[in-house]
Amino acid sequence: MSWLNRIFEVFSRRNKASSAPTHNIPNTFRNRVLLWCKEVFSNSRSEYGTGDYTSTFWAQIHRFLQYRHGNFRLSDSRHSPASTAEDAIAYLVDCPGEEFLDFLEYIFRVDCFFHVALSENQLVEELNDLLRIDDLPYYVTDFAKETVKEVVNHPPFGGREETVVKTLSYPKVIMRENELVHDQAIKPSLELLQRPEFSSANSEFLEALEDYRKGDFGDCLTKCGSAFESVLKILCERKGWPYNQTDTASTLIKTILDNTQLESYFESVLIIVATLRNKLSMSHGAGPTQRNVPRHLARYTINSTASAILLIIEEAGEQ
Repeated sequence: MSWLNRIFEVFSRRNKASSAPTHNIPNTFRNRVLLWCKEVFSNSRSEYGTGDYTSTFWAQIHRFLQYRHGNFRLSDSRHSPASTAEDAIAYLVDCPGEEFLDFLEYIFRVDCFFHVALSENQLVEELNDLLRIDDLPYYVTDFAKETVKEVVNHPPFGGREETVVKTLSYPKVIMRENELVHDQAIKPSLELLQRPEFSSANSEFLEALEDYRKGDFGDCLTKCGSAFESVLKILCERKGWPYNQTDTASTLIKTILDNTQLESYFESVLIIVATLRNKLSMSHGAGPTQRNVPRHLARYTINSTASAILLIIEEAGEQ
């Protein structure tokens, strides 16, 4: 991810819905996050910390926000801020809710993040705990990473093959409206899709979740269908089952059923994601009739997609 993409590839800058929902982020949550950032980037909670990077953190956050909004000064305070940190914090305390959600994603993209002594997974989990404390309907996804062997060209290891860990995707903020469904379907499916072989499906499903959060329910259905088809093709490829890249979801599902222990009646269960995409989304054009997908159908499609992905991956023995 380029440094400019780190700034502009955030929730509020991604394709906006025509009637985007309002995201109300209370001051209690904002204050807790700001206190948490101070502890995290000062390394005050770990004896293995490599120093205090609080100033460095806020300097880069301030730079992100300056580029993001095209302003040198961020806050509306009558008094000039004493530092870049003060300017950024004053802005974040009062900014629109969706822009504070952008900030949650920025936390994991600053250059000094690797100096934090606490583990990445722990930090994502703690931020999700803060969201739960204020009973907010959001969830921060984990990093998706891949370990590969490649020739390193920079010194001192120039020309040598080294093990390199690459970041496939950074944490993103998605909706979490039902605790049970999230914990039993969406979260486990996201954990499975973080594996490198499912990277394309992971990107598509995350985009579907982002579209849902923005209110782009038609696009949400389209990307749910794409993610599901990608999983079907990836499984066929990994298991050596015959398929073509042009195969539809219906054909791919039949291939999955022919090669697993799932009974034939599961075909009607699994095809629902593709049916909803074909009938309600914008993927094939609306024609003369405008298609307005209601929120509850988009939510049903997300939950169905997550459940279907879990089912077929586990049935294929790839969990």
